Amino acid sequence: MEPGRAWVCAPGASLQSIHSLVQASPWPIPAAILDLLSFSDGGEGDLPVDPFCFVLDRAEEIKAGLEDCFLLERFPGFLFIGGDGGLERIALDCRSEPPFPVVAIDPIAGPGSAQQVARDADQFVDVLGLATSDGTPDDA
Repeated sequence: MEPGRAWVCAPGASLQSIHSLVQASPWPIPAAILDLLSFSDGGEGDLPVDPFCFVLDRAEEIKAGLEDCFLLERFPGFLFIGGDGGLERIALDCRSEPPFPVVAIDPIAGPGSAQQVARDADQFVDVLGLATSDGTPDDA
């Protein structure tokens, strides 16, 4: 992550954790997400777009989501990677071919509530930790 970004970093995921996640996933996990987990296995920071905050799940938590009966039944085609620190969850929408858009989902409202946060994982990671110059999220 570049200097000057608002990101609370955690120690990076082990190669074993990342490999285990990749093996468990029915979808290809974008390199940008794997690189982020290698850098910070968990952590949180600003987003310049709604939901304005991102809390990254640890690699093992993401993997556990792939085996969660509730998520598999209620949210087929989504790979949950974190949340906003509140109710909303952040996921890759894997219901179509890659590159997968990054979406925010209200888990109570269901998959129909998915709102695109970034066109793909690269764009999402590129804006992590960014806010406007006055310290508030940019709604652009």
